[in-house]
Amino acid sequence: MVEPQNIQAIGFHNLKDKDGKIWGFQFAVIETGDKGNWLSQCRFGDAIVDGVRYPKNSLIWNINDTDHTREEMFDLVDEYWQLYDVAYVKVPKPGGLAEGYHDIEIEIGYVTNFLPGQEKEADGSGLGNGFPGFPNPKRRLLLVW
Repeated sequence: MVEPQNIQAIGFHNLKDKDGKIWGFQFAVIETGDKGNWLSQCRFGDAIVDGVRYPKNSLIWNINDTDHTREEMFDLVDEYWQLYDVAYVKVPKPGGLAEGYHDIEIEIGYVTNFLPGQEKEADGSGLGNGFPGFPNPKRRLLLVW
């Protein structure tokens, strides 16, 4: 069951490689608009965790059980992120995050078929041209391992 917030409490943890070394962390996000979106329309920006900015091009998005970079999604016109389906944002950070509370923010934007200017970087932000002024999802989460 998902929560009504964009950033979910479940799925927040450090990530380990096959040798058990922590290489980063992940958090979960859902689409909460009025509909889902084709991945080619999604424009994901940076993740900001505890005031540290993790660049959009370093993030890995796991949507529909498949890992994607931001750039790869520009051409995925046949894959859909359904409303309330959970996506996982994987953030490379050697050693991961310490146990405790962390402030999580993610920049999300869209290009839409009902607004002009469909360039990949319509305003230079990398967040497309859809829904200007819509606040980035933010949440404080507890990491317990």
